[in-house]
Amino acid sequence: MRGVVGRSASSSLFDLQRWAPSSDTARFVEHFWSVTWDLRGRSPVENTVITFPSLHLTHEWGSDGVRHGFSLPATLVHGVVAHVFRTTLSQRGAVVGARFRPGGFTARFGGDASAMTGRIRAVDDDLFGGPVQIADDVNDAAGQWDRLIGAAPEPDATYRAVTGLVDRMRDDTGIHRVEQVMALSPWSARTTQRVFRRYVGVPAKWVLCRYRLQNAALEIESGTDVDFADLAVRLGWYDQAHFINDFRAMLGCTPGEYAVAHTRLTP
Repeated sequence: MRGVVGRSASSSLFDLQRWAPSSDTARFVEHFWSVTWDLRGRSPVENTVITFPSLHLTHEWGSDGVRHGFSLPATLVHGVVAHVFRTTLSQRGAVVGARFRPGGFTARFGGDASAMTGRIRAVDDDLFGGPVQIADDVNDAAGQWDRLIGAAPEPDATYRAVTGLVDRMRDDTGIHRVEQVMALSPWSARTTQRVFRRYVGVPAKWVLCRYRLQNAALEIESGTDVDFADLAVRLGWYDQAHFINDFRAMLGCTPGEYAVAHTRLTP
């Protein structure tokens, strides 16, 4: 799955699945996902994910007892992660999650997404208007998430507009600068930044940079002998030095170090 660092090396350690939501839930959620693992008798494994500008709802259980500082089973909200998401898998466990579209969590539940950025919180009874007991089963939990999230009126016009703008930032490789984003926005620059903070949880510049870094990491993992100077220019950096600095700030290593650790080797 895109975003998981070292996918080829980690695929034998855990089972990662994802699937589409119902049409009602798809207004807010990009996809559901699950991770299951059984590492009994083996050493714990650190898992690293280059995250998208998305909030996640998860239900987590397992024999490891405590995860993210919460006793299991736990139902959690994960805010946008500013750098990379790291977690240690051990014993036997599972997670079922809903990855919200950028802005989707605020559109569905209200509030300010920036208040959750970099944080993980337990879901309280108010989120769905009353107590909710999620099953410790992948299929049952996903079905519950789908019904609960989808039971909502149509989202507001601001959410629809910001979603269209974020989709354009993700898909249009010709957008390299935040000034281009502002030119496409239906709002003033100040209002655009305010909308991004409230709905997405991070500034527009962060979103644009994260998508470019995702593409860079994916290209590095997918091939050998990557020309980093050419890659930097194609993805919109002014020069290789700025690209390396941004890459290191996100992953804690240079593109070259990342390539040595994670490039897929072909026979």
